[in-house]
Amino acid sequence: MSWISEHNKNWLRIVALTVILGSFVYWVERDILPDEYNPLKPLEISDEITFLTSNKINNLKGKYQDCLAILKNSGVKFEPLPDKTTGESCGLYNTVHLLQSDITYGGGITLKCPALVSLLIWEKQALQPLAAEILQQPITRVKHFGTYACRNVNGAPKGRRSQHAFANAIDIAGFVLADGSQISVLKDWGKDNPSGKFLAAIHKSACDLFTTVLGPDYNEHHHNHFHFDHGSSGICE
Repeated sequence: MSWISEHNKNWLRIVALTVILGSFVYWVERDILPDEYNPLKPLEISDEITFLTSNKINNLKGKYQDCLAILKNSGVKFEPLPDKTTGESCGLYNTVHLLQSDITYGGGITLKCPALVSLLIWEKQALQPLAAEILQQPITRVKHFGTYACRNVNGAPKGRRSQHAFANAIDIAGFVLADGSQISVLKDWGKDNPSGKFLAAIHKSACDLFTTVLGPDYNEHHHNHFHFDHGSSGICE
């Protein structure tokens, strides 16, 4: 009996130590770590991009109300859209219509909520800082080819549906700067000048926020734009 009693004491010590350590880690994560490095803190658009950001965004999939709460706290103007089947294996589910952010997109755009969160974080934490660093002025407009289209990948007559068929992707063609000058993916990609370096940098930065990032080096179908989506491909090229 004495051996069993001592065994139980050791087991209780281990349990107590585990609880103490767990409580300490929880306290540190809750009250000490910066929000962007804290896995327990809800994501915010204003958070710096870290190794946790993409995981927090992916965790929003299937959590529409949590995702909408992030948008509400961000200050952007948007409206949630009702779910809608729009064609064979196409539809708008858990989507949001962006009305206004810090940059114009030439009108409102519709995206699945996590994809829009990614876009807004990219806009605020990557696009504008890189524009200031490389171009010495901000971006005022993002030129794009759209977000939703009920079609297959690359517009092929057969095959799997594109992420555009679910408003889960955006194709970005270029940018307008504060001084009115423009940068084009078609014309400036690969150039050894500020415009080319800027495009390379923002393409790379998007890979921290979207699951699929495709550019002109991927294939001929993307010679004039960047494709960002939240599908399952896991490609950054």
